[in-house]
Amino acid sequence: MHFQRTISISLLAVAALATPAFAGNEARPTVFTKAQAQVGKVAYESTCGLCHLTSLRGRTGGPDELPDTDTLPENYQKTIGSGGQVPALVGEEFMAKWGPKTAGEFAARILEATKGFPPTGNDEKTFLTVAAYILQANGAKAGKQELTTATPVPVNATVAPRPQKKL
Repeated sequence: MHFQRTISISLLAVAALATPAFAGNEARPTVFTKAQAQVGKVAYESTCGLCHLTSLRGRTGGPDELPDTDTLPENYQKTIGSGGQVPALVGEEFMAKWGPKTAGEFAARILEATKGFPPTGNDEKTFLTVAAYILQANGAKAGKQELTTATPVPVNATVAPRPQKKL
């Protein structure tokens, strides 16, 4: 009997120690491939990154943001405007806006945006690769399914929640 109790307590201890390693790690749906995100990074940096920055953090109008808006083509300068602000494509603001929408809806928005600013090597699927890269930058993982405008999965379902900051 003492032996059984020791085994039971040992199993409980192992389970308790293992739980944090698996807590919150439930599988997230994947909505793009690794190849899409890799191609999308190059396309993003050739056009979107000029306004939204290569960090995807967007512009705040600060003087240290590169490239300097004065060096950008006129249509980029007009889009950025005199305030110099461009929304972030990563982080809380991005997730607040796009998290509840589907990955397909987000990809469709990227299609609209890239019409005015076509990336290098632009073809009929480039916007999908750019969207895949942005999703990856937000923490979504690549899988075997390619992203399409019909992808019904909400963006926030693909990204693991960020740990809450302790006050």
